[in-house]
Amino acid sequence: MDNLKKEYDEIIELRNRIIKEMKVLEENESIKRYFELEKQNKSLYANQLRLFTTMKEQEYDSCSHILVFSKIEHDRWEGRTDKSSGCIKCGLDNSVLDCDRRYLPFDKEIMYNYFKKKRGYSAYLTGIETKIACNLDLAQAIYRKIKIAHPNIDDETAIQYFKNALDNIRNVNVSEERKESRAKRLSLNPSFKSWNGRDVHVG
Repeated sequence: MDNLKKEYDEIIELRNRIIKEMKVLEENESIKRYFELEKQNKSLYANQLRLFTTMKEQEYDSCSHILVFSKIEHDRWEGRTDKSSGCIKCGLDNSVLDCDRRYLPFDKEIMYNYFKKKRGYSAYLTGIETKIACNLDLAQAIYRKIKIAHPNIDDETAIQYFKNALDNIRNVNVSEERKESRAKRLSLNPSFKSWNGRDVHVG
């Protein structure tokens, strides 16, 4: 008991010294300015997140979606196949609803909340259904390249370009080095490996 009391008193004494030192530092103009800027930064960051969320929701609302199957899961026991859809234009992907919201990154959490709030708990997406199964990051990367080359392209033509690009990926065997180079050109992670027929196919 005496040892605990001694340790307790030592902590109080140490904290009192720290509090006194903090009060001295609070009078320093540079430190005052730092805390003012920190407060402003937090406020601006909160507004940034709010505006980004609103912009993404408006993007999802206004997008005429071009849909691929972003995820396909087969339940052998129940004989059921579940397909998730994702848009190659805006990236909206209803597979996020299969995830635990607590572990979603910020951009995916926006999607999750969008479905819950805007879609009335419906995961169904409307738009042009390509019936193609494809990694959504890859699909978006290809679509971005198509839009850069042809800014005014209509959706139906863009889909044909998209299918041709996937055919090349699926049918043309290239080295690992070439895969990494192609991934870089598409602004994907250089280690991206979803280039084979299992990942890219008509479903």
